[in-house]
Amino acid sequence: MRHLLPAVLACLLLAGCGAPADTAAGVPEATSAEILSAPSIVTEGQAPGEDLDLPTAVVSLYDWQTSGEPLALLAEIPEQGMALYGAASGDASHVLFRWDDTLAEFPDWTIDAPKSVALELLALDLDGDGSVEPVVSCFQGGTQVSLYDLHVLQRSDGVLTDHQLPEALYEAQLSDLLTLGGSGQTLTISLGSRSIEAALPEGVQAETLERLWTGASVSWQAEEGALWLVDKPALPPESSAAISTVYLAVLSARVSFSDGRFTLSDMTLRSELS
Repeated sequence: MRHLLPAVLACLLLAGCGAPADTAAGVPEATSAEILSAPSIVTEGQAPGEDLDLPTAVVSLYDWQTSGEPLALLAEIPEQGMALYGAASGDASHVLFRWDDTLAEFPDWTIDAPKSVALELLALDLDGDGSVEPVVSCFQGGTQVSLYDLHVLQRSDGVLTDHQLPEALYEAQLSDLLTLGGSGQTLTISLGSRSIEAALPEGVQAETLERLWTGASVSWQAEEGALWLVDKPALPPESSAAISTVYLAVLSARVSFSDGRFTLSDMTLRSELS
């Protein structure tokens, strides 16, 4: 504990704008019964060291970073008493989160995003207990990648705890589920009962590929109260001379969170061009 969200229904509440562009609206029927799971990265919130005059008007990340203000309200869901603040601290900025009367500071949860990218705050029931929790998607970027981290906050005895989904869950574990075949510049990618074909760039042969790069493009899409991981498997950088990342498919998986563990299930695979 990679851009964006469609209309939010039922128990989903959305705050902010600029959600990840890789929405998977109309997620197809699952083609793999595989389930992946990993423990969250846990960080307990700290009580702010001083009384804070919290802002009440939501501003964009761009407006805040150009204003010089030490605090900013970046996203909120008033109906749920949830609010996410940015706190300037030296060269970096970090998160403060309020849930009803509980306010916690997370110094290691940094806000390191381009000014044009907004944080996404949702209220979702990912563990099926009938109560929603704050879910935050925030851009982390990287070289030749488009990464959105996922955080789920929980509250117990007046303490807020951040649970971050570990990158290993959608990197090594997800890549291991994909079977590769084909010949020449036509690659066959299989996930469970589903197989698709992808054209490879000049100089890359299907026979030489052992695995694809998952985790190069990761975003999160909410639909009808459920949350989906949207990953674009790509050629490993060492396999291609292309300047930019070569994406070959789109893999979707349903995200759940319970007892400190994130789980990916109901996986689907489709062509990057579909």
